[in-house]
Amino acid sequence: MTAAPIRTAPEIRDHETLRLIGRGAYGEVWMARSVTGALRAVKVVWREDYDQADSFEREFEAIKRYEPISRRHVGLVPILQVGRSDAQGFYYYVMELADDLEHGRDIQPSTYKSHTLGLQMRREKRIMAERCLQIGSNVAEGLHFLHENKLIHRDVKPSNLIFIDGNCRLADIGLVALLGQRSFVGTEGFVAPEGPGSPESDIFSLGMVLYEASTGKDRLDFPDIPSCSESGDKLDVWQRLHRVICTACAPKAKDRYTSAHEMSLALRGQPLPSRRLVWYWAAAGAVTLSLAVGFGMWLAQRNAAPVLEVQKSLPMLTIKTVPAGADVFSGEDKVGVTPLALNPEEGVPVIYQLRLPGHKQLEIEHSASRSRPAEYDLKMEATRLPQPGERWTNSLGIAFKPAQSGHLSEQPVEIKFFKRFLEATGRSFEGKVVRASLADNGKDASYFVVVPVGDAEAFRFWMTDADRAAGALSQEHHYEVEPFYYVESGNTGSEDMPEDRDSEATAGNDEKDWQAFHLRVERQTYGSVVIRTTPEKVRVFQHDEFLGYTPLELPRVRSGSVEFELREEGFSDVVLEGEVKSGALLELFSDMQTRQAVTFGREWKANGLGLRLVPLGDVMIASVETRRRDYLEYVKATNARRPGNIDNDGRGGTQPIVGIDREEARAFCAWLTERERNAGLIGPKDRYRLPTDEEWSRAVGLPLERGATPAERNGRIRGIYPWGFDWPPPPNSENLADTNAGRRTSIEGFIPGYEDRFPQLGAVGAFLPNERGISGLGGNASEWVDTDYEPGAKSVPKSKKLLGTVRGGNWQTFNPDELLSSVRIPIAIDTRRPTISFRIVLERSK
Repeated sequence: MTAAPIRTAPEIRDHETLRLIGRGAYGEVWMARSVTGALRAVKVVWREDYDQADSFEREFEAIKRYEPISRRHVGLVPILQVGRSDAQGFYYYVMELADDLEHGRDIQPSTYKSHTLGLQMRREKRIMAERCLQIGSNVAEGLHFLHENKLIHRDVKPSNLIFIDGNCRLADIGLVALLGQRSFVGTEGFVAPEGPGSPESDIFSLGMVLYEASTGKDRLDFPDIPSCSESGDKLDVWQRLHRVICTACAPKAKDRYTSAHEMSLALRGQPLPSRRLVWYWAAAGAVTLSLAVGFGMWLAQRNAAPVLEVQKSLPMLTIKTVPAGADVFSGEDKVGVTPLALNPEEGVPVIYQLRLPGHKQLEIEHSASRSRPAEYDLKMEATRLPQPGERWTNSLGIAFKPAQSGHLSEQPVEIKFFKRFLEATGRSFEGKVVRASLADNGKDASYFVVVPVGDAEAFRFWMTDADRAAGALSQEHHYEVEPFYYVESGNTGSEDMPEDRDSEATAGNDEKDWQAFHLRVERQTYGSVVIRTTPEKVRVFQHDEFLGYTPLELPRVRSGSVEFELREEGFSDVVLEGEVKSGALLELFSDMQTRQAVTFGREWKANGLGLRLVPLGDVMIASVETRRRDYLEYVKATNARRPGNIDNDGRGGTQPIVGIDREEARAFCAWLTERERNAGLIGPKDRYRLPTDEEWSRAVGLPLERGATPAERNGRIRGIYPWGFDWPPPPNSENLADTNAGRRTSIEGFIPGYEDRFPQLGAVGAFLPNERGISGLGGNASEWVDTDYEPGAKSVPKSKKLLGTVRGGNWQTFNPDELLSSVRIPIAIDTRRPTISFRIVLERSK
């Protein structure tokens, strides 16, 4: 299962998409640059993330309606442009980009992190009460402006409150038209008890945001409010804030603020419109009216006057449907059939569910009011999709009954349906047909199939595709196989497994994996995942797609098994696994450990010898030549030959190992491979070796060379040296034959005027590395590579030894032609010289 499909950067009109900066339940947020050069945020909402096309279109219509409204209030994030691409399957809207969390409006695209209230809360843990009052008042006024324009938000939470120019604004994610377009979204704990979809529910959500921000506690801890140590004016501010929170988060909607504007007034400490006086006179009037009616009824009875016909009041709620006859449920209780008149408890929000076979189920939420009777005229949309709690027949005619996890076929799959599958796919048949039972009503007996497990799986995949194509299943529905255990005795099939499964029912070894089976319809469900690490700001990947940094909240993840990979420089990679359950939150945590093992593609300093390896294409190459002390560890462990070294300055351990032939260098690589595999530093198939001739050229910075062998490539690129393009080399470029070496040694020649501080061998890494982080490629010691000089020859005469390839200059080299980066020196592979060393490469297992 995946958190979201892997997608490429969308094409947005008049904008260049730069990088993904956020992901929500129904879309992505990209940073983009407009044609004027301004940085913008672009929310992209994908059609495929919606179960139904009408939901996608409804949200698009709401965004179009919201777009002009967004620019008329300082509490809302302004939308600058709305568009859609049916070819790519999304709509989008361009917004002002939020401040950077660290640098405000000084935004650098490569390091940008959106300043949301959620991130500020994680950084500060608890936000001062006075600041919470300012934030809450501004957002509440933004909500009130939305509500006045017949829009609701449905998902008010810290991550949806962003700062622009330092002011907290309500981001426009999740907007939908209020009346008759209710849908269930939101985040656990921020959603009101009655569900989202009303102004009162938005007020509840904002109250919970302020609770978390001001206390540092989780919203699920409400109403646990910690004690306050403040005094004076600060205490008054703290008390005012938490009085507002308690009212906004009241369990019943009628006990909350009547509007978001009223909540804003309370946050600012301003007087509220008096509701108590209105309530008092309304209550008094009701008492007077009831007394008058009671007295009139008593007087009529006393005088035995004819009973007057009293006109009945209109019902508070009327529900009508086209077509009529829909069952209306409140929770698990059926309350009637449309057309239906109801008088529910006044002021209490109730969710009604309408069910009609062959039609999509509808839900409405209503708070009854005697002064404002409501009437719903609803059109039931025909559908072939399975509906919860109703019997259903698929496109092939297989009957299903409601089950706890969806729908289950009433009978095991029958041969008449399985034959359709065989005919459509051309698949050969293996199995048997079993008579199930003879129905009491005189219908023909049913015959189900018993087939290999693989054939049953193939059938359910074929059936899923066929029903999706026929419109009987959505992309969110699929079939699963549920085995049916039976006793082959002519009796009615039993749901109980027989005691001896290997008896008559499975006669013969070939039948042991055969089964009769039901089909079960399941619908894809979603949960949420939160990933936390110590330390924070660890990168999270899924299938090599970067999802974000920890702590990371993924609000809409497909239910089922999930796997995430945590990667961060300096720490071992970690794989976190878990099971996402429908509607539930999965929390994953990792205490990151300092990395020891190699990670290809990243610099590695934890090699067992203390060598630093840097990435070079698909391999890792040592930044310096193999040191004498490294090689002596190998000699001690294997009793190999101990070579001599020039050691005039007493630091021979840090000098490159010299005086060994190519096979000895290869043997060292084999020993190091085995040692580090056993230590768990490299993978079981990773191995050390000498660099190839082409890898050495890449390390020294040469462009692609012509020629198939080192002999053909030798010296074909002129004018390029390991240090650049100049001759003579700049001072201290490499350890070469300098004037100092000419005075103190018996070398043949030297580079006039050149100085490098070393008359002979020097320590590895004594000179600056190149742009790839590799040093010593041009001097100090020449290096064996793993490619024969002319590797095309299948055999070499005894009179002529096989020639290896040596690259790079050394402390005795002074000829400019020999110091070219492209020069190769052919040398017999058993040659040992005090000027030739080697460096290692680590190869990833294939």
